Amino acid sequence: MSDPVAADCTANSTDASIGIVVSEWQPEISNALLEQALKKLEQCGVMREDIYVSHVPGAMELPFGARQMNNMMEPSAVIMFGCVVRENNPHYDIICQTLSRSITHLNLHGDIPFIFGVVTTDTLEDARKLTQEGVGAQSALAALKMVNMMASLVNQ
Repeated sequence: MSDPVAADCTANSTDASIGIVVSEWQPEISNALLEQALKKLEQCGVMREDIYVSHVPGAMELPFGARQMNNMMEPSAVIMFGCVVRENNPHYDIICQTLSRSITHLNLHGDIPFIFGVVTTDTLEDARKLTQEGVGAQSALAALKMVNMMASLVNQ
């Protein structure tokens, strides 16, 4: 089976700088997403020194971490990685709704794209399956495509 995002690198990726904020909660999933993204960004020509990685305690801290990453490092885009699992989590719906609204707010009021790379599933096994499908790499490509979309608007 081929890599679902193998040949999707976009033009001008070498000019991009990418911030990545990773939740320490569910590290098996979050770290796998991070590794996929790093690999894809480097495959697409983003220099390792232009990729900034920070960690936050949990998913709820991702929007704050992303905003601070934007303020301090001034990247072209910020990706947020985390995992929220419904099983045995009475706060699942609240966390997912708050994350969705917060990331939407960042995108509507910020000057760069903020990419939602948070896996939200019913079970940890479902999260593992999604991770194996390349969600981290897909998020990296989304960030690069958004950066290139913004560059194309400037160059018109």
